[in-house]
Amino acid sequence: MFQNKYSFNQSSTELVISGLPDYSNNDKKDNISIISSWKLSIINQPEIEGSIDHLRCVIRAFYKCAALSLLDREEKVESELINLNLDKSGNYRIILKSTKPNVKPLKLNIGYAEFSDIINCFDQLKNFNKIKIDFNELLPNIKKKSFFSFDINKFSNTIIPPFLALFTISIFTFISVYFYENKDSRNKNISIISNIPNIMIKIK
Repeated sequence: MFQNKYSFNQSSTELVISGLPDYSNNDKKDNISIISSWKLSIINQPEIEGSIDHLRCVIRAFYKCAALSLLDREEKVESELINLNLDKSGNYRIILKSTKPNVKPLKLNIGYAEFSDIINCFDQLKNFNKIKIDFNELLPNIKKKSFFSFDINKFSNTIIPPFLALFTISIFTFISVYFYENKDSRNKNISIISNIPNIMIKIK
């Protein structure tokens, strides 16, 4: 039977999906409900392909990583088939695991531009009505942090230093004013004492 094949492109990335319609669900002949193969090509990177389970895991991991980045949350995305995380240099590290025994994981290192291109291809696939994939189970469900939950280290690094600086300035200002007032008060006392003998002499 002739297979349908569709490709989705964005700059550095191309996603190709091949498969068959499911006539038991009244699919049209140009639809794909049964995905037989898929391939993700990225410039200067090895091609990624695998089973439909791999495709679902890859899509889920990329969407979750993108959502965490938008929420400014640095968390690793890990599953049985893929690990994905953002490193300190701003690149995305990908580890793809095979279901076949004695096959080493495929490791990729891509930049933000390639990551965005991959997300764009997945968005094209999500909005393409001729390929039947339930994206409701692939989109991330990330709980928002409560108002009272915060990162203690981030709090220490951002709030405490300015507070200490303001506290130091306040102490310095207080000490300066204190010494200035004491000095001014002593000067007044000296002036009054020095004038007393003159006053006493005039009275006599």
